[in-house]
Amino acid sequence: MQFSTILIIMLIILSGACVQSALGFGTTMITMAFLPLLMDYSKAMGLTILLVTVSTIYISLKYRKSIRWKVMLPVLIPTAVICGIVNTLSAKVNSNVLYLLLGCMFVAVSIFFFFFSKKIHIRPTVRSGSILGIICGFCYGLFASGGPTAALYLLPATKDKKEYLATIQAFLCVNNIVVLIISLVLGRLNMADLPLIGAGLIALIAGTLLGLVIHDKISQDIFGKVIYAFVGVSGVWIIISHLI
Repeated sequence: MQFSTILIIMLIILSGACVQSALGFGTTMITMAFLPLLMDYSKAMGLTILLVTVSTIYISLKYRKSIRWKVMLPVLIPTAVICGIVNTLSAKVNSNVLYLLLGCMFVAVSIFFFFFSKKIHIRPTVRSGSILGIICGFCYGLFASGGPTAALYLLPATKDKKEYLATIQAFLCVNNIVVLIISLVLGRLNMADLPLIGAGLIALIAGTLLGLVIHDKISQDIFGKVIYAFVGVSGVWIIISHLI
């Protein structure tokens, strides 16, 4: 892989990590919008999951005292189960189909969060958590991206921005570990990818630290609208470029 390509990959990962630590999710939405253009979809997913697992472990440990485990469990359990099953089966699905579906998911998530997130409120009950957990499991299993769905449940269930960030990172951490184990078993990453993983880790650390600063300094609502608009544009671009 050329040095210029590695630099582009690092920039993508840095951007994703920055969004993740600022909003609570977003690494996968950014990395999986662009990395499949530079490498195989399966390898892109494996690299993303490995790096985002490291990020979520760090943030979860940093804010461990603010994690609401009891609030998280109703959505965590069904997500982890469905995620493991779907992710294993997705290895047999054509990556071109997955990439197109990914673009559609980005557009849908962007529209919802940009226009309707303040109008629709989901009560944090066991029932709603289980339903969202099943949906989240499919999103995680197919695209390694369950953060937006989990946020619908965890945002109203936590009392402040810090508690929300800690809880959703712990949620993502558990599911990331599940997908990471499956990715390693399926051979999505191997020893030949170590230089790429090392470069990715450097970008991840820089992006995570920058994102935490942004999380503390900038209004999450304003920053979120910019990101959701970007995600929507990315989704439209994925769909159009893929169909063309």
